[in-house]
Amino acid sequence: MYIKLKFVTLLFLSLILLIFSCDDNNNDNPADDKNVKLASDATLGSIITDSGGKTLYFFTKDVKGASLCEGGCLQAWPVFYQETIKPGDGLTATDFTTITRSDGSKQTAFKGWPLYYYAEDTKAGEVKGENVNKVWFVAKPDYTLMLANNDIQYFTDINGKTLYYFTNDTAPDASTCVGGCLSAWPEFLPSSVVVPSSVNKADFKTFGRPDGKNQLSYKGKPMYYFAQDTERGDNKGRGVGGKWFEIVP
Repeated sequence: MYIKLKFVTLLFLSLILLIFSCDDNNNDNPADDKNVKLASDATLGSIITDSGGKTLYFFTKDVKGASLCEGGCLQAWPVFYQETIKPGDGLTATDFTTITRSDGSKQTAFKGWPLYYYAEDTKAGEVKGENVNKVWFVAKPDYTLMLANNDIQYFTDINGKTLYYFTNDTAPDASTCVGGCLSAWPEFLPSSVVVPSSVNKADFKTFGRPDGKNQLSYKGKPMYYFAQDTERGDNKGRGVGGKWFEIVP
């Protein structure tokens, strides 16, 4: 009886040790499987990298959400793709999506912007691709404005929605679009101003509208959306009434 009881006790203790051992293995270095992470750059602030710390980039011509970097372009700007995104601290998996490129291959996008490496970044933390040809920018998680290239270069919000100015707004930091006008041309007011490095943040200002709301301006021009722009990259507001145009940096 004593021997049988001792055997059962030893078996129970062995099972407990096995369970804890498995649990320890599962929790060993839990951050190691993160395939997109945040890093800090002394000049640019928070930037998005791969698991090894290599910087990722946006291409302003990809404003519609499809990659326009093809052929020889990909030698300098290789595609970043992960079938399943496992984000590190400060990143959200739902901000990442997968697009299908024109050649049928896959690419990961962040908030609709396809992600790339830069071939000249040979070490973790390098950001040599920042502002290359004024169309390539480090992927940052906190941009509130981006640049887009579609015939001309102009501002969008981080989701690729075009921003406009109104020629009737002749006084700086003063909007004349009131009442029903705002139904078609909603005012733009982000929670903060985070822009690509080629843009001077000091050129933006929050001002008070006649209706008591606030609005953001760029170099004195109030910034608006166009309600009929329903897809990212739309710029249907260009030239409406001869008075509405994209805001060009």
